[in-house]
Amino acid sequence: MNASAKTSTLRAKPDWGYRILLAIAAIVAGWLLLMPICPPVIRSTMQRFHLRTPSFAWWAIQTPIPAMYNFKNTTEVRDLPPEGELAGLIDPLWLSPLDEDAAKPGILATRTINHYPAREFTFANGRVRYLQDESPRWLVIESHYRGESMHSTYELTRDDVGNWQMVLAEEPAS
Repeated sequence: MNASAKTSTLRAKPDWGYRILLAIAAIVAGWLLLMPICPPVIRSTMQRFHLRTPSFAWWAIQTPIPAMYNFKNTTEVRDLPPEGELAGLIDPLWLSPLDEDAAKPGILATRTINHYPAREFTFANGRVRYLQDESPRWLVIESHYRGESMHSTYELTRDDVGNWQMVLAEEPAS
């Protein structure tokens, strides 16, 4: 077999790895182009950031898609449940008038995060900062983008073994 015949046989084989990589890049580019105009794409991405995708598989499929910096993600770390659950439980006279957040009882910290707002507790520095004592904590996450928004509340408690459990709190019926 001469060199030209050998080269032609090599060119005849399709490069499936390249084609798959190109297809993934095209899908990711399409997703990013649809983001500003397609509410289901926005909601799906917000669910990914709030750890609320319908399945692990759907979350994993979205991992190649770059995190968007155009969502407004805010977090609130609380040592008391959110306001709806506090109705009638806290007497305002018990609150310290010198406390900076006296107007908002139970808030330990608020923060705006570019992406992945749940990392406030899923990264080690957040766990060290907020979970040193045995008290339960609540993480309230809000994301906004082009008229779409999502609100999630996680309750963090210790189980019988001493491990922290992060559970999505029941959402109020709307």
